[in-house]
Amino acid sequence: MYWADKIAKKIIDSGKFIPYWVDDMKTPSGFAHIGSLRGPLIHSVIYRALKDAGKNPKFTFIFNDFDPTDELPPEYKEELKDYLGLPLKKVPSPDKNFENLADLLVDDLAKVLRQLGVEAEFVSSWKLYHEGKFDEVIKIALDNAEKIQDIYQKISGSQKKAQGWLPLQVVCEKCGKLGTTRVFAWDGKDTSYKCEPDLVTWAQGCGHEGKISPFGGNGKLPWKVDWPAHWKVMGVTIEGAGKDHASAGGSYDIAMELCKEVFNYSQPFKFPYEFILIGGKKMSSSKGLGMKARDILDLFPPNIARFMFVRQDYREQVNFDPNKTMAIPDLFDEYDRCYQAFITGSNEDLARTFELAQVKDVPLKKEVYLPRFREVVQVVQMSGVDIKKYFSEKKGSDLTSEEEEILEERIKYAEKWLKNYAPEEFKYEIKTISAKAHITLPADFYSELLKLIDSVNSGEELEKNLYELIKKTGKPAKEVFQELYLLLMGKTHGPKLAWFIWENKDKAKEIFAKTKK
Repeated sequence: MYWADKIAKKIIDSGKFIPYWVDDMKTPSGFAHIGSLRGPLIHSVIYRALKDAGKNPKFTFIFNDFDPTDELPPEYKEELKDYLGLPLKKVPSPDKNFENLADLLVDDLAKVLRQLGVEAEFVSSWKLYHEGKFDEVIKIALDNAEKIQDIYQKISGSQKKAQGWLPLQVVCEKCGKLGTTRVFAWDGKDTSYKCEPDLVTWAQGCGHEGKISPFGGNGKLPWKVDWPAHWKVMGVTIEGAGKDHASAGGSYDIAMELCKEVFNYSQPFKFPYEFILIGGKKMSSSKGLGMKARDILDLFPPNIARFMFVRQDYREQVNFDPNKTMAIPDLFDEYDRCYQAFITGSNEDLARTFELAQVKDVPLKKEVYLPRFREVVQVVQMSGVDIKKYFSEKKGSDLTSEEEEILEERIKYAEKWLKNYAPEEFKYEIKTISAKAHITLPADFYSELLKLIDSVNSGEELEKNLYELIKKTGKPAKEVFQELYLLLMGKTHGPKLAWFIWENKDKAKEIFAKTKK
């Protein structure tokens, strides 16, 4: 059984997590990286698995846009440095199409999530606080400050904070900063606070002291308290977390305990998931490490991009490195294998992986010709080839409109791969000077090859006759092909040889003529 279906079954069989409300969240501290996509896509497939099991789940994705600005995207560090400490919603946007930095960063990720089929309702944390929906949980947290400290200490082993610590920061009435305020008193109605000059290293408070109601968006809970507070406020029953939060004694454990002991709310279904690494490295949005989330659609079409995140069990680490590797062609091959399993019914888990990788509707179960990505890469480098005709001949009949669409999409991504990511050895270009050091075939072979090229009318005809000519040499075909590839391109392998010769026949003939001398 596919991993998401196992989770859905476990949730349903427990009878504990009703209504089925799936949730995930992200602080827009920088342009989201590709690793940020794993969480929402894992939650997306669990949501779909619950639906397919006959349930009526809800799915939300929270943008924590009320968080204090403690980091800035590398692109804007200098430009926006004076706004550190303000709520993200109050930092101006460098892009004039957006009112603030939070909206800019949210929009960047939200667009990608939609393109990858994430069907969640997007929710603004800023809006929830400012609509007063957090007023009740803020009061509960302030009334239970000592208990919260005890839970921190019990779960994580941390030392107790200074006497009078309260789990809240308020927006300074003078400078507007959130990240620099220390709330030190609560009378059941208002909080007393100071905007501390040296509370944090990344922002400086103005020194103002005041008294303010913590409600209606004036204050925000620290995120370890804010997380379970969101569950109670919204009604969340299912939420996973990356392993950095889910380690023993970490924020996930603290949130679960606060949920039960402070907010008197049933703990959501818990499932920790592994990271995705790029070239073996964990990524960071705020530090600009790793490819941006939007870059995934430069690597793959949406269905295959989604497939990259849903194919592996959520407990397995994914290490993906597209640069100068075969990771992209390999993923296309893996997707095709799952597509064929879906059509033929040969493997239930592969077929299910394919279904859940679809951004929109799952296609009908009918035979579909899938041009292999590697071969598309070869053919797009053959000047003058009618690619549609080439693959029609390969299939043995005309391509359907659906197959033409798949081919056009693969041509587009093959060209991107060649331009930006392919190892040099997969870029095929005919040489102008023969590599004589590699010549082992007799001169009369090259004389016969020149005659053959002049006598045929197509690459297909050349391919049939070339094999017969190679047989006459008495050498293994692999050795002959390697010599010809080395001669033409300086590489031991390449695209379909006869087609490559045919489409570059003037240059090829020039090289073969020099070789036979």
